[in-house]
Amino acid sequence: MYIVRDAEMSRMFDSFFVSCVVFGSFVILNLMIAVQASYLDKAFDEEDNRQKELQEKIEMKKRLKMERDEMEEYGEEEEDPFDEEQEKELSEVEENGRRRSSRKKKESSKSGCCDF
Repeated sequence: MYIVRDAEMSRMFDSFFVSCVVFGSFVILNLMIAVQASYLDKAFDEEDNRQKELQEKIEMKKRLKMERDEMEEYGEEEEDPFDEEQEKELSEVEENGRRRSSRKKKESSKSGCCDF
C-alpha cells in the first residue's frame, strides 16, 4: 500500500486497500457463521431423532403393559421381554423426558470442541 501511494502520489489507493480489508473480514465472518449453522442443524436433527426414538420406546412400553394386562385378564402368563435393567432404564427415561446413551457420552467426550 505504501509503495503504491509513493509511486502515484495519491491517497485514493488507501481507501481501496481499506475497503478490501473490510470486505474480506465480512466474507470470512460469513463463512464462519455458515459453518456454525451447519453444525447446529446437524445437532438439532440428532436431538429430534433422539426424541422420536424416546417417544417410540415409551409407546412400545405402554403397548406391552396393555398386552400384559389383557393376558392377565385371560389367565395367560408370558415371560417378561424386558429384564430389570431395561425396565429401570425405561422408567428413568419416562421421568426425565430425555437421556443420552453411554455410547453418545463417550463419543462426545472424545470429540473436539466443534464436533457434535
